[in-house]
Amino acid sequence: MPYTGATAGYAAGEQTNTSKLDYALETTFNVAPGGAYQRLRMTGESLAVQDGVATPDEINDIPEDAETVLTSRSTRGSINGVVSYGTYDDFLAGVLGGDWVSVERSPNSDAWVAAVNDVTAANLVGYSCDSILMNNFDVSGIQKAGVVQIVDQTKNFSVSLPYHLLLRGGLGPTLVVPLHSFDALVGSGTTYALNKDAQVTFNSLVNDKLGKTFTFRKPLAGQWQHFTGNMVSQVQISLQQGQAPTIQIDVVGSDMKVSTVDVSGSVNAATSTAIMNTVDGFLGCKIFGTAPAGCIRSASITLSRNGNAQDTGMGHVGACGIQFGSLQARMEIQYFFKDYTQFQAWQAGQKGVVSVSIQDATGNGYEFMVLNGRIFNPTNPISQKNSTIVATVSVTGNPLPGGGTFGIRRIVAGV
Repeated sequence: MPYTGATAGYAAGEQTNTSKLDYALETTFNVAPGGAYQRLRMTGESLAVQDGVATPDEINDIPEDAETVLTSRSTRGSINGVVSYGTYDDFLAGVLGGDWVSVERSPNSDAWVAAVNDVTAANLVGYSCDSILMNNFDVSGIQKAGVVQIVDQTKNFSVSLPYHLLLRGGLGPTLVVPLHSFDALVGSGTTYALNKDAQVTFNSLVNDKLGKTFTFRKPLAGQWQHFTGNMVSQVQISLQQGQAPTIQIDVVGSDMKVSTVDVSGSVNAATSTAIMNTVDGFLGCKIFGTAPAGCIRSASITLSRNGNAQDTGMGHVGACGIQFGSLQARMEIQYFFKDYTQFQAWQAGQKGVVSVSIQDATGNGYEFMVLNGRIFNPTNPISQKNSTIVATVSVTGNPLPGGGTFGIRRIVAGV
């Protein structure tokens, strides 16, 4: 007769394979919300309490330290994962301080693309620009600054651009976009009416001024750990040849409590989208509209809240408030060195859009965009014999004249 069943008591402790982590957006800072939580996909996490303590220098007959007392408490840690569509959108919105917007409009032959000699737009914003004049165009639900994708198949024209929306009187709403955005579509000083079947899509996230904090819920050993008051202090995305694309989300929180009560009303299942790769899933990199002549070796994106801090007071443990700091966006791109195009852009102090795009096997993905980047510290070292020279450029994000440093466009299959 065959043996059946499992052996009891073999586990030395709780197992990582059956451990889970969920999260929810807090409606009130540092208060674990009820309702639905979202299960996370991850390769690991390191959320932990950090107690601040003090040991007074009391003078004692027996030479021993006095009692240690609690002075403060916070939580810190990282959540690590592999890049997949829709999995970490909430945390990208958290570090950027914005909300995702998804709006698609058809121009109905009322949208006019104008080159730099649209003097009215240039004078209005105070710098040279291209523009899209949208007569009778519904702009409800569109952010005042963001990323727009314009596709006009009659001209085989497709572009993603940062924009500022100007609501003007008699001329109608106008999208102000970077200079030379439409060089492939119209000549300087001319206009063009987008075809009625063209697509003008706002499906993006751009840094803004929303403060977002999260509660993380960690069930273990029949109870729950609730990490509350967590802001996203930094997100790092790494795309590298020969490796799966990874993401690291750093959070700073106020407190952690162990509870026998489950605060969640329900838990949404983790995303099941495909893991992206850097082979057929890598869509390329453009620096000021031009792809480097050599193949891209790696691209890293760092979004951090510079100067973030917790406000603490007496009478309670943990922070009573939080300061989100200001967004700092950086990219570092490595590519096989073939020519001096990017070095010459650095030498000229050029600024513009720097983008990296990736998608999964179904065609869903992201275009990450430094909206007004500038190159610093280009290098192309000769390190050893029998090897190909690899150049590295560091790109620092700068705000556009009307605001906006970093944007992400969702790439949707079939669109």
